Amino acid sequence: MEDFMRRSTLCFASAVVMAIVLGAIGRAQEVRKIDVSKLGPQVGATVPDFTLPDQHGKPRTLQSVMGTKGAMIVFYRSADWCPYCKTQLLELQSQYDSLRKDGLGLVGISYDSQEILAAFSEQHGITFPLLSDVGSATITRYGILNTVAEEGLGPNGKDPDVIARVKLYVSANGANERQRGIPFPGTFIVDRSGRVKARFFEDSYTVRNTVSNIRVRLNDMNPAVPATSIASKNLDVIAYPSDASVAPGNRFSLVARVTPRNGVHVYAPGAGNYKIIDLKVVPGQYIRPTRTKYPPSEVYFFKPLNEKVPTYQKPFTLTQEVVLDASAREVTSKQTSLTIGGALTYQACDDRLCYDPVTLPLSWTVGLKPIVTEATVRPATK
Repeated sequence: MEDFMRRSTLCFASAVVMAIVLGAIGRAQEVRKIDVSKLGPQVGATVPDFTLPDQHGKPRTLQSVMGTKGAMIVFYRSADWCPYCKTQLLELQSQYDSLRKDGLGLVGISYDSQEILAAFSEQHGITFPLLSDVGSATITRYGILNTVAEEGLGPNGKDPDVIARVKLYVSANGANERQRGIPFPGTFIVDRSGRVKARFFEDSYTVRNTVSNIRVRLNDMNPAVPATSIASKNLDVIAYPSDASVAPGNRFSLVARVTPRNGVHVYAPGAGNYKIIDLKVVPGQYIRPTRTKYPPSEVYFFKPLNEKVPTYQKPFTLTQEVVLDASAREVTSKQTSLTIGGALTYQACDDRLCYDPVTLPLSWTVGLKPIVTEATVRPATK
């Protein structure tokens, strides 16, 4: 009996030790993330000024790149070797005229030399200013210097935690010398006084918000792409993507503009046991959907039950952001478009009764663009 008790005690102690060890290993494998949302000037703060040469060697300041309503300041890693940055710069160029019409100037900032920026601009027809921050002084003043690259190249570069952080924030292939001085890629939208009105940063170095997605996030819901209209018994829906075409790494939005019929309401978040309207997107091999974003609701008073609940009674818009995963690079050479499935689920009610719950199928089709991998042709040395 005593032997049995000793063996049981030893087995239990071994199990406890093993659980502690496995727990420690699991914690070690978790990436110690950086909260990129807290890096750099926050909304309401004033960004630092700068004087930097553009791709043509012309000195530029913050005020010189302003539009009538402010500017979009985009920090990116490199127009020389970063394919996600190159792809982003071409997308920004495609939206340049539209941004200017909206009163926003546009500027890109990286640590690239003026010569590299000139070569890239000539190759790809970039007409908005790309500024050369050689030495990364402006990047550092903005508080968005990517120090993970330094960690990966430092004495602790073989540490599992550092390796995991490098893969998320620097490169899946590990850090190298050319990544010293890069920023965490992101976008600031400022007013004419340099005050931050909005900012957009991502955890992964491969992900970039499209300009159209930024518009959606700022509640500019006018579709610039073809939309699909769907009519049901109690409401009408207009569905469209924020972008007509996307590239691997792009964050974009799937939009559903909903108009309840006269006298009809649907339930908003916070409506307790009622069926809340929801926009569901089907995840796919290359699609990473996020949570549905809801607009403010209005209170509906149901007199027979003396009940107040949050509802939507007037036209409103639901959005769900989606990331086209970087792994989609392998399919953009094989197919030209991607259809994303989803559904709008809801239960409509009026002043007398509630109708049966409905699942309304939806779909969004976006064109696929390849990521830009073409090498930047460096200027010949004399």
